Amino acid sequence: MLYLYHHNSSVCAAKPRIVFAEKGLAWDGEMLDLNAGDQFRPEYRKLNLKAVVPTLVHDGRVVIESNIIIEYLDDAFPERPLRPRDPWQRAKMREWLKWLDDGSDGIHWAMTVVSYGASYRWQLIELMGSDSRDALETALTKTMNPTSQSWIREVVLEGPRSESFAMAIRRLDTMLACFEATLNEQHWLAGPDYSLADVAYTSYVTRLELLGFADMWRHRPLVAAWFERIKSRPSFAEVIGRYRPDFMRVIGERGRRCWPEARRLLAA
Repeated sequence: MLYLYHHNSSVCAAKPRIVFAEKGLAWDGEMLDLNAGDQFRPEYRKLNLKAVVPTLVHDGRVVIESNIIIEYLDDAFPERPLRPRDPWQRAKMREWLKWLDDGSDGIHWAMTVVSYGASYRWQLIELMGSDSRDALETALTKTMNPTSQSWIREVVLEGPRSESFAMAIRRLDTMLACFEATLNEQHWLAGPDYSLADVAYTSYVTRLELLGFADMWRHRPLVAAWFERIKSRPSFAEVIGRYRPDFMRVIGERGRRCWPEARRLLAA
């Protein structure tokens, strides 16, 4: 039995859901309310000490960390493989996965910072009924594990004019530039076939589009074509179909207001 603890809009939690769909696997799960602090429940912390999503339980055995989970699923269910057979291409796939998880040098850090700077910080302001420093510090403590707090404190307090936001949006632009160069040589990120590299980045590019930042690849036709291929796959519903309509509206409205500042930073 496959049981997933996840969240509807988490970029990390989307990855195993995509793999479930690509492989046609039956699964069950629980959607955690991260704003309510479900991730800090003692019974969940026993499964995942980091208090993050996703967490996979397969026949009673626990697997954490989204990139590890999707590789595990490809090992446990080898039908419809999602890793390249060629060793060099498989190594390239793992390079893409590593870039996501490379701490404060990684893409996940950058996407987290941009998401909060452009939109999510307003959810915390609404949650606390105030944009004061004390109120936002309280919201961070209530909703975030210590690692996430350290990543986003500056941008939550200062918004898109923070130094971390500038660094993050430029890193995401570098990511898209690397996509464009790679896709000039091949159809997918790790070779001629769709793989876990494409799975892993789907939710990140989707987040940029939902924020209204799609102009970042308007001059990158190969990225645009890759993303259209991604969206044409039935598994894409496990990303976009999980977002609540009200949430999509708010993230889009806030993101579009932020885009001029992001565009200024990219132009600079």
